[in-house]
Amino acid sequence: MDVLAPGTVIISTVGNCDDITAVVEPVLQRDYNAPIYYINMSGDTHKLGGSSFAQTQNKIGDACPTIVDSSAFAKAFNSIQSLIKQGKVLAGHDVASGGLITTLLEMCFPSQNIGMELDMSAVGHDMVQVLFAENAGIVLQTTDDSIEAELAKTGVPFFKIGNAIDEAVLDINEFIIDVDDMRDVWYETSHLLDRQQSFNGMADERALNYVNQPLEFKFPTQFDGKLPELPQKRIKAAVIREKGSNSEREMARAMYLAGFEVIDVHMTDLITGRANLEDVQFIAAVGGFSNSDVLGSAKGWAGAFLYNEKANTALKNFFARPDTMSIGVCNGCQLFVELGLINPDHDEKPKMLHNDSGKFECGFTSVEIASNNSIMLKSLAGSKLGIWAAHGEGKFHLPKERSAYEIPATYSYGSYPANPNGSDYNAAMLNSADGRHLVMMPHLERSTFPWNWAHYPTDRNDDAVTPWLEAFVNARVWLENKN
Repeated sequence: MDVLAPGTVIISTVGNCDDITAVVEPVLQRDYNAPIYYINMSGDTHKLGGSSFAQTQNKIGDACPTIVDSSAFAKAFNSIQSLIKQGKVLAGHDVASGGLITTLLEMCFPSQNIGMELDMSAVGHDMVQVLFAENAGIVLQTTDDSIEAELAKTGVPFFKIGNAIDEAVLDINEFIIDVDDMRDVWYETSHLLDRQQSFNGMADERALNYVNQPLEFKFPTQFDGKLPELPQKRIKAAVIREKGSNSEREMARAMYLAGFEVIDVHMTDLITGRANLEDVQFIAAVGGFSNSDVLGSAKGWAGAFLYNEKANTALKNFFARPDTMSIGVCNGCQLFVELGLINPDHDEKPKMLHNDSGKFECGFTSVEIASNNSIMLKSLAGSKLGIWAAHGEGKFHLPKERSAYEIPATYSYGSYPANPNGSDYNAAMLNSADGRHLVMMPHLERSTFPWNWAHYPTDRNDDAVTPWLEAFVNARVWLENKN
């Protein structure tokens, strides 16, 4: 089998992060009074040897930048960490492959209609060297210029070079670069590789839509971002998993924070009779690749229920009780759909099919939650929320008319890649007619904390959780009222 990948060697390492919420994104903010700084961490003059620019000229060069003063470098690094923790850094991006020009453009690429007005005259006179040299450095957008006093103590050169503007251009010493044009050039390599990996023309559709599907959120009015009040007595819930399952810890954590007593139930527990779900009121079938999904979307997992008497009886009895609820996410969604548990009265039941792209899709998208009868999602109606999706067979095949299904949430855009699989009726989630049982392909359990999201609105101060935790709280409250 051919494996298509860029011809690049990537060497990864790790570092300690003592506060995961105190991170800086390489995304220019729309604060037009916030100054932008270039910090030359290397302390060296700008040299083009070994740079990407030199390679485009079919050259190597004979001088490349180095770290002139390692002590100053360390001081600058620690100072920047301190500034971040003080909340003085709005955005930041390292200077690496492609040089300073690439860094500046990439800070503009994530957003629309934003750019920079820059004056590089203090940085150097040779703009080719200044913009394309790959000296170790960083670009920061800060709240104000008070950071200069702290940076001055480090001994590394730094320059106040400009500010953000509400036009998609880089104005560098009155030389204008169109950000939108450069974004398309920057993306084209990914597009060409995507063409080799995707089917049904989906790579071209992604290239067409990637700038036309901005993430837009609408939060529930009642949501305050705080952890819920917990009950004195917790209702018992179970996370069900099989060989190859994942996200069981994220799921258990979300359920616990919502007020459940959570137990771990492996399929071997159900098959042997060690567990029978009789004392459980809420179950969650988690995502992953049960039995490596060698038979297709959760078919092997479904077989473990269908062809093992004790497991089959436990699940049937659970769903037959009027005081139970369930959620199936990703692989768990495939499981419940394969078993026909969401639409048991349909003569022709839904199926899960391969994504239209023919490949595994993993990305951060968003869903719109409609007016619905899902117990878990009813209070979130009218909202539009970010969520992770990661699956290879996530396409809901719904053979009946739209009115035959309860579809509480759809992808915010009906086309690829926001809809990563091509589901009928743009469905992201499906629930039973009575609202007690919910299945979805996106992963709400991987999206329960603000720092989980690939992008979280900067104007919100949700210090604990995202609205997705409310779904689990709704389940717990409904079950408490049934007892």
